[in-house]
Amino acid sequence: MRERMTERSELAAEVTHQGGRYQVLVGWGLLDDLGRRVADEGLKGPAYIVSDDRVFSPYGRLAQRSLEKAGIPTHCFIIPAGESSKTLEVAQGIYQWLVEMRAERRHPIVAVGGGVVGDLAGFVAATFLRGMPFVQVPTSMAAMVDASIGGKVAVDLPQGKNLVGSFYQPRLVLADVAALATLGKRELAEGWAEAIKHGLILDADLFAVFEEHAEDLMDLEPELSTDVIRRSVAIKARVVSEDEKETLGRRILLNYGHTIGHAIEAATGYGRYLHGEGVSVGMTGASIIGRELGLTDQGLVDRQRRVLERFGLPTGARDVEPDDLFRAMLLDKKTESGSIRWVMLEDVGRAVVTRDVPGELVERTVRGLLGP
Repeated sequence: MRERMTERSELAAEVTHQGGRYQVLVGWGLLDDLGRRVADEGLKGPAYIVSDDRVFSPYGRLAQRSLEKAGIPTHCFIIPAGESSKTLEVAQGIYQWLVEMRAERRHPIVAVGGGVVGDLAGFVAATFLRGMPFVQVPTSMAAMVDASIGGKVAVDLPQGKNLVGSFYQPRLVLADVAALATLGKRELAEGWAEAIKHGLILDADLFAVFEEHAEDLMDLEPELSTDVIRRSVAIKARVVSEDEKETLGRRILLNYGHTIGHAIEAATGYGRYLHGEGVSVGMTGASIIGRELGLTDQGLVDRQRRVLERFGLPTGARDVEPDDLFRAMLLDKKTESGSIRWVMLEDVGRAVVTRDVPGELVERTVRGLLGP
């Protein structure tokens, strides 16, 4: 009974999609149990682990040992850490490796790492042999609360982020919160930015937790952090279950802050700003635009800024070339007929989408974020 109760508590959410459903498990020390969980999904080896050179030791090795203990042979492909690895060229290298290993359509690909690894490995799983089973083992905060859930897989082009990709759902997501203990404060904060976003757009009570417990969360207090991650995961899972392929207008709410955020990443070559840092600046810009449109109260603009600053997140980007950023924004995937769909806040926990944003207001706001 105790084992069943423990497993039930680790189930943060279940995502439903056109092809079925999958579980998102969140807990402390779950990685040791990966092999059994994968086997329980009916997946058989060999499994192909994709990880990066920062994460593979120890977490890729832990995943490998757990899989092999469960009778699932494994092979490993290690990429250089960082957004610069999320390219068609690196994907091509993995394709060639899979051919050499004689991978078959029924063999699973297991992504062990942050969002870059998950996006890249998922893209390969979606496209090699027209689709292989895919398991997400996120080891960064941003990947746990956001990137690993919902089936968005992609690679970048020089002109913009995630321009080549697909919707391809994993068979299982297993998040071991203990893996976050080795992250630096900057990496923790950029991941919390995505969870703060979830509170801002859909859950006022969750946002209040960030206001009240910023320091405890940055110290990764185990019980509180695990609970907040589970709550954030449940929000993301609910939204993607309602609008799997972003066709109903619901899932786009998750892109709050991402129009400017993705453009900052692209304009700086994907190396200067972490994803959550770009999103933090983007949320700041979106709140200012919302205020100017009469949608967002000044008090909410200030509340959001205070929380972001308590987590050490940037609310401006002083070293970005404006023209590069504007060009990147025009390639945003939320653009329709040349018009960007903006996610704005009416209140904490209540977001809306609008296209009626004057270009002059956008330019003035962005230039203000970038400084003189």
